[in-house]
Amino acid sequence: MAFFPGYSKRQSITNRDSLEKMLPLQKRDQFDNLEKHTQWGIEYVEKYTKFVKERSEIETSYAKQIRNLSKKYQPKKNSREEDESKYTFCRAFLTSLNELNDYAGQHEVIAENLTSQIITDLSRFLQDLKAERKSHFHDGRKAQQHIESSWKQLESCKRKFERDCKEADRAQQYFERMDADINVTKADVEKARQHAQSRQQMAADSKSDYSSYLQKFNQDQSEHYFTIIPNIFQKLQDMEEKRIDRIGVCMKTFAEVDRQVLPIVGKCLDGMTKAAESIDSKTDSKQVVESFKSGFEPPGDVEFEDYGQAMKRTVSNTSLTSSREAKDKPVGKSKVKLWPFKNKNKLSLKLVSMTVYNLTIVAA
Repeated sequence: MAFFPGYSKRQSITNRDSLEKMLPLQKRDQFDNLEKHTQWGIEYVEKYTKFVKERSEIETSYAKQIRNLSKKYQPKKNSREEDESKYTFCRAFLTSLNELNDYAGQHEVIAENLTSQIITDLSRFLQDLKAERKSHFHDGRKAQQHIESSWKQLESCKRKFERDCKEADRAQQYFERMDADINVTKADVEKARQHAQSRQQMAADSKSDYSSYLQKFNQDQSEHYFTIIPNIFQKLQDMEEKRIDRIGVCMKTFAEVDRQVLPIVGKCLDGMTKAAESIDSKTDSKQVVESFKSGFEPPGDVEFEDYGQAMKRTVSNTSLTSSREAKDKPVGKSKVKLWPFKNKNKLSLKLVSMTVYNLTIVAA
C-alpha cells in the first residue's frame, strides 16, 4: 500500500524499551508529509483550473477580435464597395469574411465548453475534495490523539506500579528489621507487618491495573496501526487517485473540446477555399471592358498639310478664286469622330486652328 509504508505485524508492548519506541512510529508513518502532499495536490488542481480559465478567456477574446475584423471589412451600404460585388474576387472576399465570422463562432463554442465541461466541474470537485481531505485528516488526528492519550495513561499506570513495588519492598525490609530486633515491641512489629502487607496489596493492585491497561493499550495499538490508520490512509490514497484521474479526464476533455469543432472549422476553411477557387480573372477583366468601353471609332490617318503655300503672294484670279472657294468651303465638313484621349483631342484642335489661320492669310 503506497500510503501506508513500513507497517508489519508488531509484537505487543511488554517492556519499557518497546514503549519508548512507540511514539516515533507516528513520524515513520509520514502522516504530516501526506498532509502536505495532498494539499499540494489540491493546489495543483486549482492551478490547472486557472490555466483552463485563462485559455477560455483567450478564446473569447480571439473570437471577438475575429468577429470585429470580419465586420470591419464588410461592404458598406450605398457605397462603391457594393458595386464591386460584380467582380468574382470581391464576391470571394465577402464569402471569406462570412466564413471567418462563422469560424469565430466556433472559438466561442470552445470557450463555452471549456467553462461548462471543465472549469465548472473542477470547481465543484475542488470543494468536495477539500471537504473530504479535511474529514480524513480530522479522523487521523483524532486517532493519533487517542493512541497518545492511551500511551500516557499506560505510562502513568506503569510508574504507579513501579512506585508501589518499591514502597512494598521497603515496607517488607522494614518489617523484617523490626521483627529481628528484640528491643522492638510486638505492637511495633505488628504495625510494621500490617504496613508491609498494605503496601504489598497496593503493589498487587497496581500490577493488576497495569496489566489490564497494558492489555487494553496493546489492543488499541493494534487496532490503531492495523485498522484505523490503514483505513484512513487508504481513503487518502483513494482520494488522491480520484484527484489524479479527474485531472486526466479534464485534460482529455480539453483536447476533445477542440476536436469537436474541427468539422465545422473545416467547413469554414473549405468555404474560403471554394470562394478563392471561384475567382475568374477573365470574367473580371471582361467586366471591366464592358464597364468602361467608350463606343468611339479609332481616328483616321492625319492628312499632310503644306504650310509652304501660305508664303505665296499671287494675285491671280485663279489664286483669288481658289482662295475664295477655300474660304467659302466649310472647314468642319470633313471632321471625324476622334478617340477620346485628352492629348489627341488637343492635337486635333491645334491642327484645325492652324488651317483656319492660314486660309485667312491667303484670303487677305
